[in-house]
Amino acid sequence: MECPDISSLKLDRADEEALEEIRRAQRAGNLLEVVMPAGVMATIFLGNNAAQATYNIHSTDWVLFARAMSTLPDMIRARVSQVAKIRILTGSLSYEQRQFWDAVDKGCGGY
Repeated sequence: MECPDISSLKLDRADEEALEEIRRAQRAGNLLEVVMPAGVMATIFLGNNAAQATYNIHSTDWVLFARAMSTLPDMIRARVSQVAKIRILTGSLSYEQRQFWDAVDKGCGGY
C-alpha cells in the first residue's frame, strides 16, 4: 500500500503505547527467528554422540520446522494489524490519527 500524505499528525500517549507494542511484537519475532533454529540445533547436537546426533537429524520434522519459521512474519503482521485496528476503534481519534492507523493496518511502511 502506498503511504498517505498525513500533515499535522499529532500522536497521543495511547498512540505511542500502541507503537511501542508494535515494536515489542517485532522484537519478539526477531528473537524467535534466532531462538527457534538454535533450539533445534541444541536438541540435535548438545550432549549427544555422533550416532545420537545422526538419529536426531533424521527424526527431526524439518517440514514442520520450516512451516513454523515461515509463519513468523505473518504472525508479526497479524499483531501489528490487531494493534492498529484497536486504535482505529478508539472514539476520540482525529482524522489524521485514523488515517495513520488505517495505513499501519493496511501495511503502509512495509510491515
